[in-house]
Amino acid sequence: MKPWTRAAWLTGALVFGPVLASAQDTNPMDWRSVPEMDDQITMKIGHSVNMEWSSHTATLKRFAELVAIYTHNEIRPEIFPGAQLGGEREMVQQARQGALQVTLPATNNIAALAPSLNVFILPYLATSTEQVNYLQDELTPYLVPRVIEEAGVRIVGWENSGWRAFFYKSDEPIEEPGDLAGLKMRVPPNPIMIASYEAWGGNPTPIAWAELYSALQQGVVEGGDNPVTDVMGMKFDEVINRMTTFHYTILTHPIVVSERWFQGLSEEHQAAVLRAGKEATDYIRWWQPLDEANWWEMAREAGVEITAIEDESEWLEKARAIWPDYYDAIGPDGEVVVNKALEILAQYPGE
Repeated sequence: MKPWTRAAWLTGALVFGPVLASAQDTNPMDWRSVPEMDDQITMKIGHSVNMEWSSHTATLKRFAELVAIYTHNEIRPEIFPGAQLGGEREMVQQARQGALQVTLPATNNIAALAPSLNVFILPYLATSTEQVNYLQDELTPYLVPRVIEEAGVRIVGWENSGWRAFFYKSDEPIEEPGDLAGLKMRVPPNPIMIASYEAWGGNPTPIAWAELYSALQQGVVEGGDNPVTDVMGMKFDEVINRMTTFHYTILTHPIVVSERWFQGLSEEHQAAVLRAGKEATDYIRWWQPLDEANWWEMAREAGVEITAIEDESEWLEKARAIWPDYYDAIGPDGEVVVNKALEILAQYPGE
């Protein structure tokens, strides 16, 4: 039997815990308790959501632990959740400056600083989770240098939180675009997402995420769209009564690292960060659907009435019609970027 390398030992320690531990015991070592060593490099990680229930948390914990493992503990992670370090755009700016090493912004938020990523926001660009994953894998290498130039950060992986679903308070379900006309719906402050609602005849109202619960409670808006994990995790079921599922866009978050910090690392440490990003992506793609199923069951148990849109053709046709108006939001060569994405999707092996 081959002797364990130091990296392999750390893998066993961090993932499996001591050999004598019971299978029921929780892992005694995680990103919080990686041993301190002299001359460690700090990797400060910031994100905007609650630590306990989100796939953001699962992604960043896995990423942090893998970086520690693959650098032999020479990089020490510190995670700051719950917008402790600022909003998502603010944290991207901090990463550009090198003050923050890693963050996980929503694609629609970082797109304000890295317009190239608006390609992923185009409604109905992809219509299955598998297509989205394939597109991320194949298009990201092309986008990495663009995003570095635009925002000063490097994409090393992805977290997908699930398909955005309508959540709302209404006597009737949303089934057709015309059903949006009587509802004020919260949208993120992203021009493509706002235009999607307008194409459906809706009343989009940009509201900050932190203000949304009170806005729903006070009737400022009747609903919005987010994955079920966010809806239930934020207890929106207390102020809405319905959800409608469809497939216009997945809520995605790139794992981004400060390019200034990345370029200051050794080649070995750079390789470790890139490997950790890929493996954290693979992990969350396995974990997230399992977790999401539990949240849907929780929504049903809470009495939320769930409607599935069976025929999305009208939604798709109206939404895709706005694409040419927003090529410039992707960049001066935005149409070229979109066509590249479509070429990739045309090669998707599942088709």
